[in-house]
Amino acid sequence: MTITNDQPLLTKPSLKNSYWYIGHLLSVLLRSADTNGLFSLLKMSEIKGLEPPPHIHTKEDETFLLLEGEIEFSVKNETYHAVAGDTMFLPRNIQHSFKVLTARSEVLILLTPGGLEQYFIEMSEPAPEVKQAPLPSGPPDIARLIATAAKYGIKFPRNP
Repeated sequence: MTITNDQPLLTKPSLKNSYWYIGHLLSVLLRSADTNGLFSLLKMSEIKGLEPPPHIHTKEDETFLLLEGEIEFSVKNETYHAVAGDTMFLPRNIQHSFKVLTARSEVLILLTPGGLEQYFIEMSEPAPEVKQAPLPSGPPDIARLIATAAKYGIKFPRNP
């Protein structure tokens, strides 16, 4: 599904592009290959209590557009409260994390340049249906998560 500048591409969440990522429903709307590496676009249901620890992206900027819910972003020593309709830009090489304040939040995540969608795919299983993933029965495999994230330039500082 590679596009060039003169070929539009219409996508939506479907069985072909949706995954269950550690209790989240994730749909890869546009892959890096679809945009000549310029960006990737993900739609994700973020679930309260299943947020990532503080981390740093070394290869891409990350932009969140909140479609539903509320999220509190922690960036360096600052806190940003975002609600539906807000956009949060997180430049690469900046430590950040977030906390979902509602039961769940729906977000679009723009990754520039593209490529990090492969981390999510590698850490997920294909969604058997386009609905919220079941909550995990225990913690994720932390060693696998850290090793896989490292392949894609994500670092987890020991002392946030």
